[in-house]
Amino acid sequence: MSLDKGKKYLLNSKLKIPPIIFFAPVILGGNLENLFFKKFQISSTFFLIIGLLIFFLGVVIMIISLKDFYTNHESPAPFIETKKIITTGIFKFTRNPMYVSFFISAFGISTIFSSLGILIGAIVGIFLIHRIVVLSEERRLDNFDGYKKYKSKTRRWI
Repeated sequence: MSLDKGKKYLLNSKLKIPPIIFFAPVILGGNLENLFFKKFQISSTFFLIIGLLIFFLGVVIMIISLKDFYTNHESPAPFIETKKIITTGIFKFTRNPMYVSFFISAFGISTIFSSLGILIGAIVGIFLIHRIVVLSEERRLDNFDGYKKYKSKTRRWI
């Protein structure tokens, strides 16, 4: 991609940074809950262990997703032009493994802290990711050879 074409692509795609879009409501939800309802405190040992397991599952999914992106010489950033559709590895099970990992990790953190605010923030965050990032990504990818077939065989989320 030429430098001019790259600049034009970035300007037209309206720079979207999914971790910020997702985690801003999560952090806001946790802080609002802490401010108005209670101080953060770690819940029982059972919920701490379950929450850590859920959190680490999200981290593992993220690592596997990143490995699949880089193995296929692609970028996870939605504002970098896609060269090919990844249909192998974790992408056989979900079209959006990075965003799934965001939600699972936040759910683990909400479990660790018994935080309804963090959970609500994660739900808002995944909704925003869907509306702001995923739908526009999918419109752009519909032009790729084989994407419609991949889309019909692989779920968007899980």
